Amino acid sequence: MSSNVIVSLKPKNVIRHIPWQLNSRSALGLVLLLALVSLVGWLYVTQASAVTTTSYRIDEMRMELDHVNNQNAALIMEIAQLEALSRVEQRALALGFQPVNDIRYISVDGYPAAPSSTDNAFPAAPIENSVDAYVADVEQPNWWLTQLDAVAEWIAGQ
Repeated sequence: MSSNVIVSLKPKNVIRHIPWQLNSRSALGLVLLLALVSLVGWLYVTQASAVTTTSYRIDEMRMELDHVNNQNAALIMEIAQLEALSRVEQRALALGFQPVNDIRYISVDGYPAAPSSTDNAFPAAPIENSVDAYVADVEQPNWWLTQLDAVAEWIAGQ
């Protein structure tokens, strides 16, 4: 027969059989290390969550931007179709407008007459203050002083 040793698994007996002992200083260091690792893990998870949330929000905004760009393109296409000359002509006819074939001119007293068929250009109107005269006035050496004196008199008068 063999001798069987019965080992009791009561906590009191198990603690006696542990080959190492944990004093209070080591236990405190272990708890602080565990807390530090937990804090670093929590910070990592929080940051990763914030980055993921921001990434999803950016994707949503890009999708919204694409949707708005598509709507703008559709509206531009609709505007182009509505501004088509054939569409405008149909709408004008539907409103009762008709093409004009009989053109009549009304003469207005004091208004210059239309040029004759031989003369294609309108007569030039006389210009009272020409640019050359203005440039000649500006190029005078004391023009600036004259302008400054006029502004100073105006300020002193108020």
